[in-house]
Amino acid sequence: MQNSKFMTVIRSKVLPALGKFGNNKYMIVLRDGMIISVPFTIFGSIFMIIANLPITGWNNIIKPYLPILNAPINMTTGMIGLIVAIGISYTLARENKIDKLSASVIGAIAFIICELNDKMVLDPANLGSTSMFTAIVIALLSGTIYDFFIKHKIVIKLPDSVPPAVASSFVSLIPAIVILGLAWVLRCLLHLDINAFITWIFSPLTAGLGSFWGMEILLFFTLFAWTIGIHGNNTVGAISGPVYGAFLMDNMHKAMNGAAATHITADGFLNFGMNMGGTGAILGLVICMMFAKSKRYKQLAHLGFIPCIFQISEPIMFGMPVVLNPMLSIPFILVPMILQGISYFLIKFGVIHMVIASVPWTTPIFLNGFLITGGDWKAVVWQAICLAFAVVCYWPFFKALDRQALKAENGSEETSKSKESIVGDAAKD
Repeated sequence: MQNSKFMTVIRSKVLPALGKFGNNKYMIVLRDGMIISVPFTIFGSIFMIIANLPITGWNNIIKPYLPILNAPINMTTGMIGLIVAIGISYTLARENKIDKLSASVIGAIAFIICELNDKMVLDPANLGSTSMFTAIVIALLSGTIYDFFIKHKIVIKLPDSVPPAVASSFVSLIPAIVILGLAWVLRCLLHLDINAFITWIFSPLTAGLGSFWGMEILLFFTLFAWTIGIHGNNTVGAISGPVYGAFLMDNMHKAMNGAAATHITADGFLNFGMNMGGTGAILGLVICMMFAKSKRYKQLAHLGFIPCIFQISEPIMFGMPVVLNPMLSIPFILVPMILQGISYFLIKFGVIHMVIASVPWTTPIFLNGFLITGGDWKAVVWQAICLAFAVVCYWPFFKALDRQALKAENGSEETSKSKESIVGDAAKD
């Protein structure tokens, strides 16, 4: 009865609220706008991995070529702030259904003005990970102001006979002057260090998500959202993504310059426990399902195994299902939280290397751990231990479900045989 009341509250109150939050325009913009940085991050990571191969004497061999290897890193991850500003500006314009090209350019130039140094000159170093939050804020403000002018028709409207390209440039003229003029006044006339100010505003968030308890709380809400049918990676992840992305960029920059990486929870850290086969260490559950006695789960295991190898867990998440399944909610939430907690301290005390590179999210377990840590074999060993732990923890919960499914299948077969027998007897009569 209590469980029924709880689920009723979840369906009537929690699900609509979380769904509304996840579908909020700015959450969509933040999530989709950050995705543009992924190809550039991965491209830069390729050269980062090459420069840090775990081979004896490799540092001496590669040293003469470091400037060449560092060039693509500087031009991709070293300009991640500018890339994010373009991505956010573009995505917001797409959601607002206004000119995407003009909005993207205006947002990018406004960001660049805000990143001028004290000599009012652009320092390329200011366009990297340290400006990530500034890029997001400026792009959102720029896009919102641009949308206001367009929707209220505060624009220069040329006759229909004017070519569309020319007319479009004049439509964006007034909002561009206002947006860029505002950025110029704040940075150049008032000498406001916009980047430092925005970084200070977000400092509690970055400090929290970089801590052990902040990371654990984030995991809990992400996993809990999944258990009640909400895509936790798209809701909670929209908030943590920029922070962990900035951590990764900073780690890469430090590694490139021979300094020690400092951010434990950099993007990719969740491959140690959380994202083994998909969210919730689902690969551990799939391995359990390979030994199922029921036909249902055995067939589902064969269907879901290959996708899980490539971190795609939806066939299991919704086919098992894991979503809205109280029996599996306990291991689904606790296993990743335990493993990521241990991983945090293993990295903190230097047992495993910190994350200094990015790989596609579909990269299989073991390979992703090896690459993101710059080739640390201990990361692979730890992932193997994590997977074994997940299997052990999921096993008793899965066996209980498997017994229920087997009993239902046997009951169904007996009922079917009984019906066939009755029909056969009737035919003889």
